[in-house]
Amino acid sequence: MVQQIHMIGIGGAGMSAIATVLLEMGYKVSGSDLKDSDVVSSLQRAGADVRIGHAACHVKGADMVVFSSAIPEYNPEMQEAKRLGIPILHRSEMLGRILNQHDGIAVAGAHGKTTITGMIAHILSRLGLDPTVLAGGEMQNQCVHACWGRGRYVVAEADESDGSFLRYYPYIAVITSVEADHLENYGGRTGHLVASYEAFLANIKDDGTLVISGQAYGILKHSVDMAAERLSVIVYGLNPRTESGGSSMEACSAETHCSQYYWADDICLSGATSRFSVYHHDQLLGRARLVVPGIYNVENALAAIAVARQVGLEFEQVVGAIEGFHGAHRRFEWVGAGDGVVVYDDYAHHPTELKKTLQAAREFGRRVIAIFQPQRYSRTQLLMEEFGRSFQDADLVVVTDIYAPPPEQPLPGVSAERLANLVAEHIGHERVLYVGDKDLVADTLLPYLRKNDLVITMGAGDVWQVAQALVKRVQQKDVQSV
Repeated sequence: MVQQIHMIGIGGAGMSAIATVLLEMGYKVSGSDLKDSDVVSSLQRAGADVRIGHAACHVKGADMVVFSSAIPEYNPEMQEAKRLGIPILHRSEMLGRILNQHDGIAVAGAHGKTTITGMIAHILSRLGLDPTVLAGGEMQNQCVHACWGRGRYVVAEADESDGSFLRYYPYIAVITSVEADHLENYGGRTGHLVASYEAFLANIKDDGTLVISGQAYGILKHSVDMAAERLSVIVYGLNPRTESGGSSMEACSAETHCSQYYWADDICLSGATSRFSVYHHDQLLGRARLVVPGIYNVENALAAIAVARQVGLEFEQVVGAIEGFHGAHRRFEWVGAGDGVVVYDDYAHHPTELKKTLQAAREFGRRVIAIFQPQRYSRTQLLMEEFGRSFQDADLVVVTDIYAPPPEQPLPGVSAERLANLVAEHIGHERVLYVGDKDLVADTLLPYLRKNDLVITMGAGDVWQVAQALVKRVQQKDVQSV
């Protein structure tokens, strides 16, 4: 009988969510991480025995060991668990044990997973369904990201980056988008990535539901059509008559295999808020309001609304609840302000995410300054040209050196300076700065700032530290007027 579970890399977003749920389920949880953090401190306060650093002795007393994708085979705790014959599970296997035993709601896709997971969890929690929640990132304000509920639903983020989402057998699955990313885990071939999504579709329980964006439907159409014989299929997107809504929405509305479709129209964006009309087929359900910015969050909300209505909630209740969702941590998150300059931070690290985030920044009516930290040499190499075309909506771009977590190694000809030059070719050299050392960015940028600027740090690494440093600088120093 499993009583104590040891988690290697417990401070990671996905691992800490699982640890929180296991603690609330009554398990004794121990763990280790390379460094201390607010997440580690929170887990310790909740009752987890967390050690800083990795050592073989940390697994003593464990009945099971769980590890994250960042943990190598040669980790001393992994080696000790193997020596002692302790069962070892990947993070996704543990999540699968929780999700697959319930009516799982799994959110997959290239973009928006954490936000949509948070939106669904917030709606279901606010409306009394008491779900278990396992999001891949923390939420802002009081929105829940990890908890053990007593209701029938488990809401979880399903990570396609390493194919681990194939361990989940959900009752409802959401696919937000399909794009070429993480191809290093798919033999460098987009076809292999698409095949993994097709396999994920096959995992949805019979008589379950697929909620899929128009973009993803266009790519997975054949597999979705086949799945529609045993599933309800709901497609969502913007107005099917607009270019951004895409022809896939129009096709869905005309073809019988799409059980339902949701779309948004009459969209009004203003700074951090948006208002829009929600349609189910051709029926106007009503207006919705969000307090998170960007048209991409309108699409995210449509997915959450579709899921919520599929589990039996009324539209007016749903939109009332979703208005209280304040976003995920590091998703257009307000960091601070000083002397007329506002500073935000965002996790965007893919060209599509960069473009959408900067478009949202434009809605604030300010000059937009983007500070971008590329993540991984492999991703930068693969998407170099796309990155170069991603900053049209920024008035000034600062590119800092590539964030490369272990075991990532430099690649010949791949550098942040080369990327900065490529961005400059598209938007002009006067609008681009290369500052390799992120610790120098705040002081270097100060002379360029003006009152009423919006600065946003962007990247999946530690560029958020630049945002915090910059807030301190602008609060201490006068910024020039326009």
